[in-house]
Amino acid sequence: MRGTEGEAGCLGVVHVPKTGGSALRSAVGELPGTYRGPLYFDEAQFGTAAWVAGMPGPRRQRIASPAELVGIVGSHDLVMGHFTVTSLLAAGCNSIAMQVREPRARILSLYRYWQSQPELERSSWGPWGTEVMATADLALGPFLISPGVWPAVDNGIALQALALRKRRLPGVAKRSAVSRVCAELKDRRAIVEWSSRSETFLERVCDRVGASTVPPLGRENVTMVDGDDQKIDASAHRILRRVTRIDRHFLNQLSDAGILDRRSPEELDLEFETSAIALGFRLD
Repeated sequence: MRGTEGEAGCLGVVHVPKTGGSALRSAVGELPGTYRGPLYFDEAQFGTAAWVAGMPGPRRQRIASPAELVGIVGSHDLVMGHFTVTSLLAAGCNSIAMQVREPRARILSLYRYWQSQPELERSSWGPWGTEVMATADLALGPFLISPGVWPAVDNGIALQALALRKRRLPGVAKRSAVSRVCAELKDRRAIVEWSSRSETFLERVCDRVGASTVPPLGRENVTMVDGDDQKIDASAHRILRRVTRIDRHFLNQLSDAGILDRRSPEELDLEFETSAIALGFRLD
């Protein structure tokens, strides 16, 4: 990698689901030395190996083994995918870039996105699609507490960093893991931006890899509202806050470390409320 400070190595761009990564994937594909598939996942994305084992061949073939990811990182300047921070660092990336989003809004977007997927698309993922993604056909409250959805829903931003394979780890263990990852991200001069600042994020990525021009950034994979309008009552909102507790801690730790611009609780609440309304929800 040929950055402005003459660094050598590979920049790993973490694509957290429903944080504006699809448009970025197209943009960074214009940069020399970039890898953005066909391998685009690691097993940790799905929480447990059992979901991966049930996937049909074409889907399973998009999941990189640790050895494959090492090879990809070793031969590229930039690697982007639904890879965890932990996986990319273990594979040899010398730094990480990732976009983040208000955690409750991210879940609502994921929920609506899964609702919009046709049966053929769901079945192409095997049980992950027919049992996990299909849970989005339920009302929001039951969806949030469905056992199978936790790898994509429960603290999904933090889990993308930590690659945890257990849902019920004690909070203190998760917070300790967050602290370790944040310290490593700071040491490696990670690039972390809010998804509302995608242009700035792309500029920083291009600067880090020494790109002479910044590719245009469009809009892709925008979540469409396919389900019925719903009210987010006090119970559903309590669940949303519970399943994003470590996400919020992770974002706060990133801000404390000077990696991510701090946003006030009021600013985050406004993003959540604006996103909820745009996605067809009414707030109680």
